[in-house]
Amino acid sequence: MRLASVDSYLPDAGDLSQACIPLGFFTAFCLQHQLLSPEVEQMHRDTVIQCRLQEGPVSALFVALGAELEDRHLSPAGQAFAHRVLPTYSDCYCELFGEDSWQIKDDWENYQRMANVLVRDLYGQPSKPVTSWFDTVIKKVLGLWR
Repeated sequence: MRLASVDSYLPDAGDLSQACIPLGFFTAFCLQHQLLSPEVEQMHRDTVIQCRLQEGPVSALFVALGAELEDRHLSPAGQAFAHRVLPTYSDCYCELFGEDSWQIKDDWENYQRMANVLVRDLYGQPSKPVTSWFDTVIKKVLGLWR
């Protein structure tokens, strides 16, 4: 089953290479977090290595997959993640990159910005530090002395 395609992004991007970037970031994230199927990693070994080393364009693996992301490209955990995230992914991408969403570079710096958002979707929000009652009292007392 097809989960996502560059065709969905083409009307907004206006350019095929720009339209590949959002799902290229998503695919690279899935690779970096072991969410792709072993078959994809074997079939596209050279591109996978480049992606893991963060060399070349981020969208290279997505392009190698035919600019489509299908259930068969993902592990079961990857499928669950994709089904949860992809319905709102375009909105999230545009919110993150703002007016420049369809002019950004296909580079690892921009990927990292998107990965910082996706990691929260994958693993959840970081937990708040647990402080004891004693720690809270000490901080308040110290705050009075300042």
